[in-house]
Amino acid sequence: MKIPMSSPDLTAAEIAAVNEVLHSNYLSIGPKIVQFEEAIAAYCGVRHAIGVNSGTSGLHLAVIAAEIGEGDEVITPSFSFIASANAVVYERARPVFVDINPQTGNLDPQLIEAAITPRTRAIMPVHAFGQPADMDPIMEIARRHKLYIIEDACEAIGAEYKGQRAGTFGDAAVFAFYPNKQMTTGEGGMIITNNEDLPRFSAVCAIRGAMSLMRG
Repeated sequence: MKIPMSSPDLTAAEIAAVNEVLHSNYLSIGPKIVQFEEAIAAYCGVRHAIGVNSGTSGLHLAVIAAEIGEGDEVITPSFSFIASANAVVYERARPVFVDINPQTGNLDPQLIEAAITPRTRAIMPVHAFGQPADMDPIMEIARRHKLYIIEDACEAIGAEYKGQRAGTFGDAAVFAFYPNKQMTTGEGGMIITNNEDLPRFSAVCAIRGAMSLMRG
């Protein structure tokens, strides 16, 4: 017997929504993405939600926004999809892999500090299969060492940690909507943040605002 990790659950409502777009003047970057961004921001209780073409791109942009570059290090779990590490490598930084807690599949907070060096700029916890990472000790370590937190929440939209939505703890977080995720748009991703002081992020938010105006 095959037990799928995920399978499509599409109803007449989803088909009607796609047909509505196909009969409109917008096949991309239209008013639906603005509505989706606003709905995600409201659902998560954050100020900004920025639609992107994939979760991988969202993580990459979050790394860029934090001005992480060549020679920098980002701590991330040893168990994840390759996109977590690739987002760091794209900027010629170095992913530093830390082992997971075997009971949760997530980054083990007790092993993080041993991996911190003078080059460490951020921690990228991954909420594996919708199970949130243990964010309280991770946030405490990040505050003490003045590190950014970029949450790979690609598999965790709707999940909660101690009553708080996954993706709302760090400086930025990313959801993904590939077909094997809890919610899919076929492709696509979303960056969320409350941190307008994140380097370069104000520019990203300004671009979002300009695009919203162009979309009408």
